[in-house]
Amino acid sequence: MESSAIKNLFNKKSGSQPLLDQLALRFKHYQKELYMSNDMLFSLTYMASISTANLTRDKIFTSISDKKEYCPSKYFNLIKELAQHWHYDYSNACELISTKVTHERMRELLNRLSNAIAAGEPDSEFLTKEWKLFKTKRKDEFERDLETTKEWSNAYTALLVSTSLVAIIILLSVILYNIGDPADTLYSTMFIIFFMAFFGVGLLFKASPKDSKVHSLSIKSQEQVYIYKWAPLSITLAVMAVILLTVIPAFIGSTDFFIDIKGVGMVLAGVILMPVGMTANKDIDKINKRDECFTTFIRSLGSIVSGSGLTVPKALLKIDPKNLGELKDMSQELYKKLASGLDPALCWGRFVGETGSYLIYKLTSVFVDAVNLGGNAEVVGELVSSSNLELVLLRMKRERIAKGFSSLVIPLHVAMVALLLFIGQILTIFSTIISSLFTQFDISGSELEGIPGGMGGMNLGIFGGVPIELLGQFVVIVTIILTLANIFAIVAVKGGPMYLAIYYGMFMFTLSGILMIIVPPLVKMAFSFDGVLDSLAGGV
Repeated sequence: MESSAIKNLFNKKSGSQPLLDQLALRFKHYQKELYMSNDMLFSLTYMASISTANLTRDKIFTSISDKKEYCPSKYFNLIKELAQHWHYDYSNACELISTKVTHERMRELLNRLSNAIAAGEPDSEFLTKEWKLFKTKRKDEFERDLETTKEWSNAYTALLVSTSLVAIIILLSVILYNIGDPADTLYSTMFIIFFMAFFGVGLLFKASPKDSKVHSLSIKSQEQVYIYKWAPLSITLAVMAVILLTVIPAFIGSTDFFIDIKGVGMVLAGVILMPVGMTANKDIDKINKRDECFTTFIRSLGSIVSGSGLTVPKALLKIDPKNLGELKDMSQELYKKLASGLDPALCWGRFVGETGSYLIYKLTSVFVDAVNLGGNAEVVGELVSSSNLELVLLRMKRERIAKGFSSLVIPLHVAMVALLLFIGQILTIFSTIISSLFTQFDISGSELEGIPGGMGGMNLGIFGGVPIELLGQFVVIVTIILTLANIFAIVAVKGGPMYLAIYYGMFMFTLSGILMIIVPPLVKMAFSFDGVLDSLAGGV
């Protein structure tokens, strides 16, 4: 009966869903599982907070089951179903559900909860101790992930150099050793470089701590409203600029301008991304400041409510605005709405949404629900602020690593792209000169041996077998691959929403485009072989 009961609970909502819907649900479930560690901390903070109101065990499990924004809530809901509708003991229900949980930390938590209930330990004491224990474990897990990320970021920089050198070596090899079809060799190399670069990016995403900075609510901050409104158009226009002005001219040729139009396409893409990119960076900066200020805000609010016995709206007025920083205006707006008699749930929802913060979204309801249920506001404020501060400090450590990584990758990207363009232009110049020489003097490779001045020993015929257009195509595609890979690598190490890639894309595309514009002409000016051609013409 126990097995069938659990099976019915797990399969209650399953049915003959279309395959695409099932895949979408599985993907959504996978995304939630990535943030299980954070959600477990939030869930324990919530349960420890509401337990200060001396609630019954039924009420505690019912309350946490209703918090759908926390991934563990589904497991607590199953326990509640078994206990309240199937008349299981909570200890047995926790033990049974733990057998169906795949996440190791969650399974261990349910087993310890089962043992504590069976031993008769008070819920409030167990939940507070478990919250402290898990907070320590989460900190250790986050720091270990940071160390792994740091090691992989160092490995990625080495991989970036290796990838660029592979591109250059293959490019030289195709010129020096005329074996097989050059087009097949270079196109295969493009695929290998793409795989190597994004394999490194994938490892960075996998190794980095799983932590979100922005919420997914419909109400968003002003910056996020702007980003979600204009980002699709900006990305579309940037992609079109790169395709129309960079990729297509590289493959079908372009009209001669006073500057390289392929570089113009990259620069234009960076300029198009600039408004949204700057807004994205501004949004993240504000969210970081709001998260820091939230610690003071929620602790002060709890202390004032508990110490003076004031209601939450009146307590908001007592908080020193100088300590609220980025939350100052928002807290004042919250007070005005609450004091006007509007629905508190809607007021707090608007407050949370406009902050744009993931942490504030997850933790605000902990304080509000616990106080509404009669919990100790001061204790709840300490619990919430402590959880928030822990994650804020861990993010600061991550930010330090990300700054070091980005300050290394961006100059390295400039150096590698410049070197690639330099080698490509040198080979293009040599190929052009030798092809012109063969055409002008109507000579073959065997006739080069008779050229005076020892030129016959230079094996000049090696430069005549690769089309110049193919060299340009290879350089352009590899530059785009390296640009995209480095953008996502920085985002993987830094963390945060994917729209932050627009901010780094703005810099990377602009820098790559500027290099594509200035490097080839500089190389052409520095390496002029007009005198050599005149000497060859005079000798022949």
